[in-house]
This record gives sequence, structure tokens and C-alpha cells, in this order.
Amino acid sequence: MRPARAALLAVLVAAAAAACRSDGPVAVRLDMPGVSPFPPGAFEEIIVTGFRTVTPLPDLDLGRELAAYLAAEVRRAFPGRVTAGERPAGEEPDPAAWREAAAGRDGAVFLTGAVSLTSQVRKAVQNVDVPEGPFKLAGRGLIEQVRWTLSIDLAVISGRTGEALFRKDYRESRDYLELDKPAEFAFSDLSAILRGRLLPTLLGTPTIEPRTLLRR
Repeated sequence: MRPARAALLAVLVAAAAAACRSDGPVAVRLDMPGVSPFPPGAFEEIIVTGFRTVTPLPDLDLGRELAAYLAAEVRRAFPGRVTAGERPAGEEPDPAAWREAAAGRDGAVFLTGAVSLTSQVRKAVQNVDVPEGPFKLAGRGLIEQVRWTLSIDLAVISGRTGEALFRKDYRESRDYLELDKPAEFAFSDLSAILRGRLLPTLLGTPTIEPRTLLRR
């Protein structure tokens, strides 16, 4: 059964079950087929290169860490070969440099790009208990938190032509109350979130999405 038809069948079954009850809307989670910009069999090998680091960090090799993380995740979802490769020198290597790096592997594509991880201390309003007289009254106070933002400029480069087949910018942020939250911790959190957006786009892998069924 095709993924889209299987997902539709799951919705109908859940809807029928909801119709037999007297309660309100029902929250469900469905496996939804991913949509990839590449036709099936468009490439046989994915070469993951080190990413160019836009914002160097003293204790984290961001480009190398992201490449290692993506290679491991892509191997779990892609049936072909996944290998590590070197990114040609320069901020934007020309097609000839990519063709040379592919070394005649026409069925390969490069997964590459640029990455940055930045932090910013922000003030936020939070409900607090304010002691006033014999009672504690609800109040609002300012707190400081640090916002880490991971940005990835992702590119898929053809090994045969050296031209970009696909480009997309990914950006994800998360706030932490601990102002000294390490960059490694934030990178781990944010890269896991971005993985859920990247793999369905790149490989068409299914995603689990929430839906609400309304009973008539």
C-alpha cells in the first residue's frame, strides 16, 4: 500500500472511532509521507563534507561536528552509500572544483554548506509570586535567558556537473534559563530538531505529524 493511501486510511479509521464517542475533538499522530525534490534513484551516493563555519567557536569545531552528525543520520535513512569527503577550498567552490572532488563518481552528490551557532542574552517577562503583606500576589517580573540559534545554509551539489541541485536555509532557536549553557549542549538540541526538517526534504522520509479530528 502506498504511504499516502496508508495515511489516509489511518485518518478514516481514527475518524470512525471518534464518531462512535460522545467526547470532543480527538488528537491523533499520523505517519505522513515526505516530499523530496529529487526523483527516486536520482543519486547513488551521498558525500558529506565538512561545513564552512561562519561563526567559529573556541571549544567546538562546528562544521566538522555537523558533518559527522548528518552523515550518521543520513546513513540510517538512505539505502545507498554515505561517505565522508573534503570540501574544496574557498567560500563558494566553482563547479570544476566539485567535479574534481567527485573523481568521476557521477552517481554521487555532495551534502555541504555553511553553518553558524550564535547566542544572545535576552530579557523575558515571567509570572512570579510577589510577597506583599501577609499574602503572596501574582506578579510579572523580568528574567534573563540565553537564546542559541543554529543556522544551516544547506546545498546538494551534483558530482557529475558540479552544479547545485538544491539549496535551502534552515534556522532553529531555543531559549535556556541557564546563561552559561554550553555551545555543545545547544548544538545537540538544535541539530536534533533540524534533523526532523532536513531528512524529509532531502530523502522524502516520513514524518509523524499531529492532527485533530473534529466530531460532527
